[in-house]
Amino acid sequence: MSPVFLLLVHTDPQQVKRLLRRLASVGRCFVHVDAKSDLSDFRIEDPRVSYVHDRVDVRWGAVSQVDATLRLMRAALAGCEASQVSHFVLLSGNCYPVRPLEEFGAYSRSHAGMNFIKMIPLASTRKLHERIRHFWFYQDLPVDGRKFTLVRLARGLLQLAGKLGRRSLSLFPQWHFGSQWWALNPEAVGYLVSHPLEEPVKRFLRFSKAPDEIYFHTLLAHSPLRHSVKRVSGSGVWDAANLHLIDPSLSRWFHAADYEEIVASGSWFVRKVGSEASGDLCDMLDDIDDDLVAEQNRKTA
Repeated sequence: MSPVFLLLVHTDPQQVKRLLRRLASVGRCFVHVDAKSDLSDFRIEDPRVSYVHDRVDVRWGAVSQVDATLRLMRAALAGCEASQVSHFVLLSGNCYPVRPLEEFGAYSRSHAGMNFIKMIPLASTRKLHERIRHFWFYQDLPVDGRKFTLVRLARGLLQLAGKLGRRSLSLFPQWHFGSQWWALNPEAVGYLVSHPLEEPVKRFLRFSKAPDEIYFHTLLAHSPLRHSVKRVSGSGVWDAANLHLIDPSLSRWFHAADYEEIVASGSWFVRKVGSEASGDLCDMLDDIDDDLVAEQNRKTA
C-alpha cells in the first residue's frame, strides 16, 4: 500500500513540477489544473503522474473548488487499485514535503484505517456560522485580485444585502468546517464521490464562503465514518490543520530563514512555498530526503 497524491494547481508551473518529481518517488499523482491555465505548462513525463482532462474553471472561495476536488477524486479512484492505496492526500502546488517521503509512506501505511481530517462546528462561532448563514457570491462574481472592479463592487453590495437575510440550514442538523488539505482512506473517498446528496449540497453551498472547507467535512460528520473524523475547537483552518503547517495569516510565504521553525513543527507538509520565494528552502528540505536515502544505502551496503 502507498499514498496517492491529489494536486489542485493553477499557477507556478516550475514549483508544481518540482513537487511532482518529489511525490512521484513514493506514490501515484493525479493533477487537476485550473481550466484557466495551460495544462501543458504543468506536464512532466512520468508514468506515475496523471492529469485530469475534464477540468473546472476554479474560482477562489467558490463551489467550483468542490467540483474540481471531486473530479480529482474520481479520476484517482478510476486510475488506481483502491486496495493498494493507504490514503488519498490532497495538496496544492504550493505545498511541499517537510519530512522524508519514504517515512511518510510508512506512516500512511501504518495508519491506513485513519482519516486525517479535522473539523470545527460552524455554529461554534458567529464568524464561522456566517459562511453558510448569509449569502456569498464568489462563484457568480469571482475574485480576480484587483483592488477595484465593477464585479467587486457588485459582489460587495450583494454580500452586504445577503447579511440581512438568514438561510434555511435544513440539509444537516450541524455543518462543519476545516482545512481543505486532508488525507482520506479509500473508504472515505468512495463514500464522498457517491454521496446521494451531492447535488443538493453543492447547490446550497454555491452561495456560501469557501465551501471546499465545509463540504467534505460536513458529509463525513454525518456519515457511518464519522467516528474516524476528529472534532477540534478553534476558528481557523490552522486550528484544524491535518498533516500541514499552516500559518494563521494564510498569506505568509515561507523562506529559507524559516527552516528551523518548519522542521520543529513536526508536520509532514508546509504551506505556502513558491519557486521565487522558497527555492532555497525547498533545497534544504530536499536535503533531508537525500540524507535518508544515503543512510539507507549505507545500511544496505
